Amino acid sequence: MKKIFILALMVLVGISLLFSNLRADEARTITHKFKTFTTNTDGGQSATIFRITGVTTAANGVFGIYNVTTAAAATVTTCAIEGGEGTAGDALPHYDFGSEGLSLDTGMSVVVSNCYVTVEYI
Repeated sequence: MKKIFILALMVLVGISLLFSNLRADEARTITHKFKTFTTNTDGGQSATIFRITGVTTAANGVFGIYNVTTAAAATVTTCAIEGGEGTAGDALPHYDFGSEGLSLDTGMSVVVSNCYVTVEYI
């Protein structure tokens, strides 16, 4: 009985040593990009937005992010998110879309007026 117990213990230790070296590959981490927009920008490819921050540079700073390939094609029906602030120098509201993000499958075009908008995306 004592030999069976020792054998079982050795098997458990061996299995735990085998599985202790298994980890997710660190190269699988997807690096997020950050970009600050100061002018209207076309967004020719799809993107997933995770966070948006910004600051106004003059009174009535506003921005819009659209799910289109060119800023000229931006319409109310293609608007993904918009925001603004009335006072110069104030921070824009902070938008956080969580770990899933806000997916823009057509493109990420940005329209800005009187503000800087920083977008975290992949």
